[in-house]
Amino acid sequence: MSKDKPIARLRERAGLTQSELAELIGVSENTIANWEKGGASKWIQNLKKLCTTLKCTLNDLDPDIEKVSQQDIYGELTQNILNTVNNYCTALFKNDKKTVFNISSFAIQHDSQLLYWLHQADEIVNQFQQNPKNPIDCEIVCNALVLQNLHKQLSYSLGKGEFSFEKFCSLIIQTNLTRKFLSRYISFNDKDYSRKLVLQTSYLCVYVISWEPGQSSGMHHHGSFLDAIWVIEGEIEHWLFSPEECEKNNIPFETPSVRTKYPGESQIFSEGDWIFIDRLHAHQLENSSGKRLATLHIRFGTPPDDDKWESPTHEEEPLIIWYQMEQYQLIPA
Repeated sequence: MSKDKPIARLRERAGLTQSELAELIGVSENTIANWEKGGASKWIQNLKKLCTTLKCTLNDLDPDIEKVSQQDIYGELTQNILNTVNNYCTALFKNDKKTVFNISSFAIQHDSQLLYWLHQADEIVNQFQQNPKNPIDCEIVCNALVLQNLHKQLSYSLGKGEFSFEKFCSLIIQTNLTRKFLSRYISFNDKDYSRKLVLQTSYLCVYVISWEPGQSSGMHHHGSFLDAIWVIEGEIEHWLFSPEECEKNNIPFETPSVRTKYPGESQIFSEGDWIFIDRLHAHQLENSSGKRLATLHIRFGTPPDDDKWESPTHEEEPLIIWYQMEQYQLIPA
């Protein structure tokens, strides 16, 4: 093993003294001091307890240790796992070291999928804490993990060649972001509707649109992209055209400069409803009610290229979320 063992650095990152770490693992404080100096003849027997307490992997302790592939232990983010991660983060932010240790210890010994998601939560918290301007709470962590899970599920389906409109819809319907989290991205504009970006990866774009009464997107299509819309609050009127109708009426790609009304039946969608738009289909959205409206948009494709985006203020820097070896950006509200 390398003589330069980073146990002290990891212990400090966890906010533990040598005495506290010794008590959690069940060894003497002198033993911890000896490990940090590179002594220790039998510390390998305590590696699992070390990783649990310091919330790290064996590879963090020594790069020469063969680590288990994250893909091998990755599993879907179930509601039970998400609830446990929420309890873990609550304890973490309250500096409840005992609860953090108990949850981590259980995951290491019994649940590799839970351990994976705890590690992802730790990475999110660590990245946020590097910039004190960006406050972090359980709501952000858990919703970020929900988005990460969606990204992973999409990647997995693409890799297996099983991706279809139906598969996209089934994955999206399970993506339960909380209204409290999404409310950070709701911002109205009297002149026109406005978008605020939540997350963007190479092929996934998530954003919120805020609509004053009477505001409309105009009829348009998204080419080969897939889109899903969730009504956060209010109600929206929606028109949908088939690819044949789209071609016949020469419907423009993305947001049209002239918002022409096209004949056709519409549907009203209310709070909590999902709307799905398949490839090459055209659609139009309008807030025809007398109340404000907010909608969540999840797109399998690149974001719209127009001037409807509301940029973060100069104080807001992108917040990095850990995704295996890839880093992608969750945009601050």
